[in-house]
Amino acid sequence: MRKVLLLGLGALALALVTSCSAWADDIVDPADLHIGTGAGTPCAQGCGADPNTISATGFDIFYNPNQNSSQNPIGDPFYLIVASAVYTGSSNSPTVNSTATMYTPYPNGTTTTVSVGPAVNNGTMTSGDIYSFLGLGSQITNSFNFGNMVACDTGVGCTNGSLNGSNAPLFGQTITGYVITTFSIGTTNFGPQDLLDFTGTLPIGSYVAAIGINGVDPKTGKPEGWAVPFTESGIVTQTPEPGSLLLLGAGLLGLAVLAGRRLAA
Repeated sequence: MRKVLLLGLGALALALVTSCSAWADDIVDPADLHIGTGAGTPCAQGCGADPNTISATGFDIFYNPNQNSSQNPIGDPFYLIVASAVYTGSSNSPTVNSTATMYTPYPNGTTTTVSVGPAVNNGTMTSGDIYSFLGLGSQITNSFNFGNMVACDTGVGCTNGSLNGSNAPLFGQTITGYVITTFSIGTTNFGPQDLLDFTGTLPIGSYVAAIGINGVDPKTGKPEGWAVPFTESGIVTQTPEPGSLLLLGAGLLGLAVLAGRRLAA
């Protein structure tokens, strides 16, 4: 009797795993989500820089609908994804504030506060792509893969030419993996032209992505997903924004003037 029971439980567990894998592989992805540089900035809706460069402390998700999508609101689950590079001396503990501001629509719509869940460490990815690593299906987008990520972090063959060579955030480092951290986003009303604005602290060289799943695609009859393609992902760089450079220049000029007056006195 005990042997029969154990065999039955094993068969049930196998069926559940098979069912979940099949469901994940059936997700259809329209690449509607773009990572931007934060509300009020020129690239808030993404720049198509392949990938977009963002700061370590502020960024956003913009819903840019495409013709292959049902353009329904994103439902549950809806995750913000941070992939932080592993190398000698790396920091792999990104933080994101517990609330985000949602613009409905962006930029002139109403604003509401959306909850953001605590960080969940999903382990270290050393090959393949982010979405498959998270078990969210092989049909999502395989461009967001380990090779493309390392190329732009280290500056060797990056699709964004401005990140090649010493301009890369982790130039000279040997990257052995990416710690994949997810944060749940507490809304089922994120729709076309909406924007979610986040603040936090992300390690240099991190990638930012997102994925949401809601219902069934009426065209295919399969679960529908919304994801960030590598083209519109965010990569955290140390390059100051132009405004920061102007402020720095003004500060240095002020110090020079002050020093000149002291010498004249």
